[in-house]
Amino acid sequence: MMRLRTKTLSSSSGLRVPHRIVENHKAGPTLIWNKRYSAFAQGRRFLRVIVALALIGHGLAVAQMTQRPNQPPPVDGGPVIIGILAPRGEAHALAQWQSTLQALDEAIPRASFEPRALTLEGIAEAVAKGRIDFVLTNPGQFVLLGTPYALSWLATLRSNPADSAREALGSVLLVREDAPYTSAQQLIGKRVVAVHEQAFGGYLLLLPQLESAGINPGELDLAFLGYPVDALLYQLRDGQAEAAIMPVCMLEQMAAEGLVAPEDYRALMSNGKLGGCLASTPAYPDWTFAALPHVSEALTADVARVLLDMEGPGTTRWGAPVSAARVATLFDDLRLHPLQEPLLDRLGDTLQRYWHYTLFAVLLLLGGLLYHAWIQRQAHRHGRALQSTQLALRERERELASAQSLSVSGELAATLAHELNQPLAAIRHYAEGGRLRLERQAPDSPLLEPFSRIGREAARGAGIIEQARQWIRREPPEIERVPLKGLLRDAVALAEPRVRRLAIALDWKVRPADLAAQGNRLAMEQVLGNLINNSLDAFEADRRVGWIRIDAEYDAELAQVTIRVADNAGGFDAERLSQPFMPLDSSRAEGLGLGLVISRRLMQRQGGAIEIGNHARGGAEIRLMLPASTEDANP
Repeated sequence: MMRLRTKTLSSSSGLRVPHRIVENHKAGPTLIWNKRYSAFAQGRRFLRVIVALALIGHGLAVAQMTQRPNQPPPVDGGPVIIGILAPRGEAHALAQWQSTLQALDEAIPRASFEPRALTLEGIAEAVAKGRIDFVLTNPGQFVLLGTPYALSWLATLRSNPADSAREALGSVLLVREDAPYTSAQQLIGKRVVAVHEQAFGGYLLLLPQLESAGINPGELDLAFLGYPVDALLYQLRDGQAEAAIMPVCMLEQMAAEGLVAPEDYRALMSNGKLGGCLASTPAYPDWTFAALPHVSEALTADVARVLLDMEGPGTTRWGAPVSAARVATLFDDLRLHPLQEPLLDRLGDTLQRYWHYTLFAVLLLLGGLLYHAWIQRQAHRHGRALQSTQLALRERERELASAQSLSVSGELAATLAHELNQPLAAIRHYAEGGRLRLERQAPDSPLLEPFSRIGREAARGAGIIEQARQWIRREPPEIERVPLKGLLRDAVALAEPRVRRLAIALDWKVRPADLAAQGNRLAMEQVLGNLINNSLDAFEADRRVGWIRIDAEYDAELAQVTIRVADNAGGFDAERLSQPFMPLDSSRAEGLGLGLVISRRLMQRQGGAIEIGNHARGGAEIRLMLPASTEDANP
């Protein structure tokens, strides 16, 4: 377990640094993993809830599946429904197949055959739901429905102009006789009407012919009008369409009924004539009579026998079932065969059939994804916490290193203050004694001024040492009114010999002239001396000349004095600006890196502040802020 405690570091310099020490920091990851283990435990409980809900849904679905679905009852007599495809409408279909139904009624007295005229969609739905017992439709729809619903193929129609069960159905692309079209390509972008996109004796049969001619059906303005087929020819006749896709012989039948004139139309993509009728496609087998699986074998056999025995005028003729291989091949080419159902459709059917298992799997997957996302979020959060802890530890290590450096500096300062105080006192006494002796023996001696200056500098050094002693003892400095004009004049005078030797232009200005600050004069002299000497060191290191500018101004808004010290000696680099007060870090080989650190401490002890930066003219700019003296500071 990780335990944090706070320890205060002290040194002879009086510095106290609160420092958080991590005990047994190696246990940190253990704490994180303990939290993560708790998160995993919560996740397992969450997953168990998801699984329980899924199992409940699965049980309900299985219970529902145990109920027997509504299956059509077995049929061996009584009312028998025959679903009939009605391409020309109900009345026409009933009239066309009346003789067949009558023959079935007479030959099989135990059953009463009732016709039901249906569309393509209607037959598919009736077969799927078992609403009919027999189906009478084209071979294309039989192929589509026969495999999925186990239809029994009983007979193939032979009543067609060609008198052939194998070659009876086809499609024709009709245009008006006066139309300018001579090829199917000219119909691109034109309105073309058809019954249905799965109409075998129409669009489906013509589709391969269009593709072989290089025509994409999507380039035609196709319109599927549904039954009756007669409407297609009427729209073509009335100019509402430029072409019509019709079953073979439909034009001839309508002409025989006096509905249209056959000479008003012609066929495109002509494939000769099929039984004397215009055609645009090869011929395919005729219509099929089939039984649904719930019809008894006896009734199915009786119906097949009656159909095959039909003969005589006015009756439809049926033959043995003809192979639908060509139809199946066509559907294979069109990718419509039920045995080659697209993967997505098969998948959809499977999911729909076994929806309870699908629901169970979806719930499990959803629960797993939510659990994974939750675990990832917990791991990310704990990872960030661990990273923050590591960053905090590194920061504390840097603070400790800084505190140790300052502690060493404080001890060194205390030692130097103690050891230098006596030599400075001796220098001051010797200088004072020498000056007094000269005043008695040679009042006009030019050495009097140097002795006086030696005494003042020795006294100033002693004051600085006393200030260091106060700093070590953590005693506050004496705050006084400091006139800035005299402060800057004396600070510049101290640096004047070196400034003259390096040929540096040093200017200063105070606005207003009587501006004063609240601070410690000796400390401010030390700070300004450090800053001026730092600038002179930079000039001397680069062997260049330039300028140093010191400006003191009053900030009425903050009621403070700002002293700006600027030069054009190159300024601070980016690394130094990021940590300007790092102790024992100097860019000069002979430097200790304590000048700015001491200056900041001196400013803080006076209630002031210091800011380090660069200006746009290629040099450093340091700002010193002190409270303004309120006695006579009139900006």
